[in-house]
Amino acid sequence: MEAHLALNVGDKDRAYDLFRQAAQAERRALDRLDVAKARTRGITAVSAVALWFKAEDYDQAEQLAYSMLGDPNIPEFARADLRNLVQAIWTEAAKRAAGVT
Repeated sequence: MEAHLALNVGDKDRAYDLFRQAAQAERRALDRLDVAKARTRGITAVSAVALWFKAEDYDQAEQLAYSMLGDPNIPEFARADLRNLVQAIWTEAAKRAAGVT
């Protein structure tokens, strides 16, 4: 919420830092979740990847997405969301490389 407010007032650096902090917290939570909690792990994985994406840290987002896609215990709904996020990451990374905003 605070990150979105920072974006709304044009403070991108603060917003990205807050998104990054939230992504790190989600990743720590994901690492602690029992494999038997497949649905919760899927939701947390998608959340962490989305937060890395919002922080514009496409490398972290992509690495975590691939890691979770390689996990056989991640449910299909989360796999679909992770695949969509990977496509968005590729699009934004390509735009950044081309200098397009």
